Amino acid sequence: MLKFAVPVVLSLMLAGCASTPPNLATGAGLAHDASVEDINPRLSAADATREDGRFSEALEIYQRILFDAPANLQAHRGLAECLLAMGKYAEARGLFQGLEHDADLRAAALQGEGLAALGLGRDDAAEKSLRAATQADPALWRSWNALGSLADRRHQGDEAAKLFAKASEINPGSAAVKNNIGYSELIKGDPKHAAETLRAALELDPKSETIQNNLRLAIAANGNYDEALRAATREQLPVVLNNVGYVAMQHGDLAAAEGYFARAMEASGSYAAVTAKNLDRLKSEQVGAP
Repeated sequence: MLKFAVPVVLSLMLAGCASTPPNLATGAGLAHDASVEDINPRLSAADATREDGRFSEALEIYQRILFDAPANLQAHRGLAECLLAMGKYAEARGLFQGLEHDADLRAAALQGEGLAALGLGRDDAAEKSLRAATQADPALWRSWNALGSLADRRHQGDEAAKLFAKASEINPGSAAVKNNIGYSELIKGDPKHAAETLRAALELDPKSETIQNNLRLAIAANGNYDEALRAATREQLPVVLNNVGYVAMQHGDLAAAEGYFARAMEASGSYAAVTAKNLDRLKSEQVGAP
């Protein structure tokens, strides 16, 4: 079974955080409550901006809403979702925990807390929150998707497949779910089906570098090393060359692996240390090769 250094992707996106959220516990820096008629259109604009993937911009809108309406729980939830999407997992987790007391937001808050805990590497806490989220609202596909990723981490392939299938049933158009299904197929040693699934994922989200990288891994795992390198940009090339070399090494194609690692070292800057470790491992395998 092949194992790769590329992580299974959740429905999260990473970016830079533009500013610090207000102190929600004390209300420090906040002003007066605004009218519902004033807040609701701004909330709709913030939600649309977040759904469009412009998380830094959406975060600033939510913060301005909270300046005027510090008790608005929907704005708190939107702010937490932005922080989660931006990789600010500790901050997001704290905000989601503060929303679990609200009956209307409890399920979404449990999901957000679980996803944040997963991002922090706290798998047991993540599973507890995500399970509670699916009990509160079985339609939360992101929770099923994340639980599938947890099962894959624990090498529970059959369980992961069931959980991903549940997520896909709820949201069949999710590129994140299809990516995770494809990656799961790949690490279970089925690169042919993995490539097919990942191509379908890429059709849904053609700009996703994560899906592109996973598809290249699947193509390389099918023995098509040169095809896996096609269309890689200069910035992507060191990582792609290293990953293709790693797959070749796993296949026992040691000469090909050495060539790809050498090219990765030439093209690499910050990624050189990873490739150097792979080269050291390759040399030890070459010594033991007949």
